[in-house]
Amino acid sequence: MDELFQRLDSAERAIAAVKNKVARRDLLKMVKGVDQAVVAADMESVECRRLHRETVRYRELVKQVADLLTNLEQHITFANLLG
Repeated sequence: MDELFQRLDSAERAIAAVKNKVARRDLLKMVKGVDQAVVAADMESVECRRLHRETVRYRELVKQVADLLTNLEQHITFANLLG
């Protein structure tokens, strides 16, 4: 989960470097969706600690966060290429 937090942090820093204001605004909207997924995964991790095992839902949420972050990183790259 720490790796996901680091990826999200670096993505947010990369968004700040995007010159196009429209693209930056759209990327920040995408970050909000990723944030919501991270919060859901974090809440499910509490349930995992309570049960002393990793739940299927937690694994699915972490995979969803990773997929969303990959998509966000690709959009950031595209926005930087657009200039």
